[in-house]
Amino acid sequence: MDLPHQLLQQGIKRGSILLSDSFEDKIAGFFFINSRIHPIVQAKTEQFAMQYQLRKRDYDFLRYDSFLSANDLLTRSTAYLAKTIQDGQTSIVGQLTDEDLTAVLEACRESKLFTAKEKRQFFY
Repeated sequence: MDLPHQLLQQGIKRGSILLSDSFEDKIAGFFFINSRIHPIVQAKTEQFAMQYQLRKRDYDFLRYDSFLSANDLLTRSTAYLAKTIQDGQTSIVGQLTDEDLTAVLEACRESKLFTAKEKRQFFY
């Protein structure tokens, strides 16, 4: 059964974890999950500080402990994301735990990597 586009948009909320093979547009801010921290990021103090560890025991879709790379904010519209879900390119695979979501948002609010506008729009 195909879900209506508007219902799919409502299902995309703060802390949703999406698996996708495509992205492009604005509004929903997101970060990538990586299995390891890239050496270039390790060498940059501010960026390295924004690598948040996600534990496999908390997320069924992870094969091993991984890192939420919260050092570069990417944006897409929820309408675009809903369309990629409808098209089968994207699926919602989980939700950040309340503890992880709270910690990541707080770190983003304190980080020098994001503008005041980005902080107001995405992290409060």
